Amino acid sequence: MKSKVNIHYIILVIFIGFLNACNNLPRDSAESAKLPDIFPDYTDLTIPPNIAPLNFIIKEPGEKFAVRISSKAGKEILISGNDPSIQIRVSQWKKLISSNLGEELNVEVYAMNDEKWTKFKTIKHRIAKENIDSYLSYRLINSAYVLWFEMGLYQRNLENFDESPIIENKSVNGACVNCHSLSKNNPEKFMFHIRSKFAGTLIYNEGELEKVETKTDYTLASAAYGAWNPDGRHIAFSVNKISQNFYVFKDQSNEVTDKYSDLIVYDTQTKMITTSPKVSTKSRENLPEWSADGKYIYYISAPEANSDSSQLISKYSLMGIPYDPETNIWGETDTLVSAFETGKSQTFPRVSPDGKFLVFCMTNYGYFTIHHNESDLCIYDLETGKYRVANEINSSETESYHSWSTNGRWLIFSSRRIDGIHTRTFIAHIDEQGNFGKPFVLPQKDPDKYNKYLLNFNRPELMTGRINVSPQKIRDAARQDAIPVTFDPKVNINALSGASKIKK
Repeated sequence: MKSKVNIHYIILVIFIGFLNACNNLPRDSAESAKLPDIFPDYTDLTIPPNIAPLNFIIKEPGEKFAVRISSKAGKEILISGNDPSIQIRVSQWKKLISSNLGEELNVEVYAMNDEKWTKFKTIKHRIAKENIDSYLSYRLINSAYVLWFEMGLYQRNLENFDESPIIENKSVNGACVNCHSLSKNNPEKFMFHIRSKFAGTLIYNEGELEKVETKTDYTLASAAYGAWNPDGRHIAFSVNKISQNFYVFKDQSNEVTDKYSDLIVYDTQTKMITTSPKVSTKSRENLPEWSADGKYIYYISAPEANSDSSQLISKYSLMGIPYDPETNIWGETDTLVSAFETGKSQTFPRVSPDGKFLVFCMTNYGYFTIHHNESDLCIYDLETGKYRVANEINSSETESYHSWSTNGRWLIFSSRRIDGIHTRTFIAHIDEQGNFGKPFVLPQKDPDKYNKYLLNFNRPELMTGRINVSPQKIRDAARQDAIPVTFDPKVNINALSGASKIKK
């Protein structure tokens, strides 16, 4: 019995020694004045207290590496070994971060060369007090358009690395699934479109799934780009005649253009579509977005397209119009940012939940910015009526589609800044005055994922939780016949000009 105890004791001592050997930091090291070269660039950030671990790769040369992560309170995290890939345990990270809201997070990086250790300048993050919404939804699609037929909508838990499909298009015979939207980031109010096969708009509304056909005799096409009203009942859509043009130029491969486009509003309870001659004109109204109180629609508008060349050089102004969905009364249109004055095109307006700010993209022309490396994010102060280019979060590569957290303290957006080819999701803190912190890419379990992953993260949308309906149920609903909507009989169809008079 005594010998067994001794053997167990020896094994325990060896095991503890092994752990200490793995986690001990170098006792003697030379100090470096520079920050360590790491990928992704997780240096000097403001981070949510519920974000997944910021795993990274040490790019400094070395035979061995060590990292210490610490803050004011809680147990520090020690990692050491021969592998420059630093993967932090979720449980350890969560305990440390949640114990230090509003405090500084220190990351010390060491590298050993020729038996000599170097300690680099400490990376200092700030742990924000405000959480980010716990889930993210996005479409994964190949960068090569000849491979577009493999895609899907997915959801990711931002507090760890769990990812699961919402729907994969292989379950609907390779149809295109796109343009998903939520009401106030609520996973119980979620919609997306299906194109090509099984065409229609699928709406998940508090446990109920239905597929509707939004094309009517008085609209030029089915609904395209949508935005839920904060009331959770109405959805504003654009209806578009969309075309894609492909190029062989070095910096331009594809351009999405509209010959016609109008705005409509869909009532999910009455299953009725309405519009107004004010937003259904010969001009091309597009990309609606509701105000925080749900009684104003922001959108973009370009002049009527008279030829193919005019489509390609179109510039969109940022517009707005009062609309009360309860009374179905439209106000007068207003120009917020004029393309004539900026010489640029404004697109993708998204309003903060508190109604203070509107973030939009500014590009040389057009509205589909993902292929425009000059596209930048701008922030518009809705109280002062002034805007600025948000240089602190822009890069020399494409910045595109963006989404707000429900507390208005985080903005996520699409960017190609890592390699100029693939679209990745970036996260940035924004304070009450509209100032952004340094953006950082969505953390991954394997920090080298972005160097070898070929799919784009398309149209990221923050969500307050998981969409708790199975992909099988969504697939079954998507395969059903679409329910036709009705057109508001009170609308004067003779006053609808331009595209809305084209029935075929």
